Amino acid sequence: MDATWGHPDHAHTSVSASALQTVFSTHLSDSDARDYDEFVARAQGTHYSQARCWANVAAAAKPVTPYYFLVRRGNRIIGAALVLRGRLSGLPLPIAQVERGPVCDRREDIPDVLDALHSASLRHGIARLSVMPYWSDEPRALDAWLDQKGFADHQGFAGRHARSLRIDLTAIDEKEPFGAPNLAKTRQAIRRAERAGATARQAAPEDMQSFRRMHEELQQLGGKALPADAWYEALAGYFCGSGGQGAAFVSEFEGQPIAVVLITNHGGLATYALGASSGLPVKFPKMVLPISHAILWAKQAGARTFDLGGIPLQGDPDPKRASIAEFKYGFSHTEISLVHEHVRWF
Repeated sequence: MDATWGHPDHAHTSVSASALQTVFSTHLSDSDARDYDEFVARAQGTHYSQARCWANVAAAAKPVTPYYFLVRRGNRIIGAALVLRGRLSGLPLPIAQVERGPVCDRREDIPDVLDALHSASLRHGIARLSVMPYWSDEPRALDAWLDQKGFADHQGFAGRHARSLRIDLTAIDEKEPFGAPNLAKTRQAIRRAERAGATARQAAPEDMQSFRRMHEELQQLGGKALPADAWYEALAGYFCGSGGQGAAFVSEFEGQPIAVVLITNHGGLATYALGASSGLPVKFPKMVLPISHAILWAKQAGARTFDLGGIPLQGDPDPKRASIAEFKYGFSHTEISLVHEHVRWF
């Protein structure tokens, strides 16, 4: 049975043999919440999906209960994680996932943090845990370490991406942001869209209805189930709310929306999180204007890097993912590799 189930308002703290103090709970005390937020905002290996403000979106997407994990060595926090525990008919399941974590600030802390998370998971009745530390510094070395610790590589072509493209926002000239020679293809696509009469702007909350329509059309075309109303409501609150953690951008053509992109801004890294476009036939890439606007917004918002949201792994046979990657290469050829998703049965 879940040790915190029935006592959701109290954090459960323990100290391991290695003098690491851990917290694993559905609710954090005021001081732990502040520490969690501050650490996840500044840590080197952070990701927006590990922030507390993302928990509502994650919980609306699938039947999970968010738990917050903190680990300290003395007075210093060395790791944190938003742990999504599966739920069935209101009851906790023995499976959990950390989407892009746990979060660490120093590479050398990752082994201790994972050991502490393993121990905390066991104490709370979790038998299967998925992790994916968000590191691009020698990711294959971390994959090997995870394998040695009993976490099996679970990375697939259709899973969370483990390769991406990034843009150095500090190198962008705001007066001519896409004037570099290597951006000629994107520059031409932007001009084609503008000459055709397409426009783009930051989205308002009501524009999220357009995102929903387009997203549902894509889901149906792919034979996938439609998300719940609560998920779209959570997205609207995150990307069009007053929190400032993200923004949405919409492109319009001939009086109707043709594309919407959702961008996060976390820890100096802006990330293309989601996007959808309509089936209207046009003679320019529908996403080119909203993404170009998003890049400028990210720079003005203080982000240092823009992540284009993933490209396929080598050998991926899916033509749709290859086509999306080809479009993204128009903005950047700076590739990064990330740690693979790993799963461990305890």
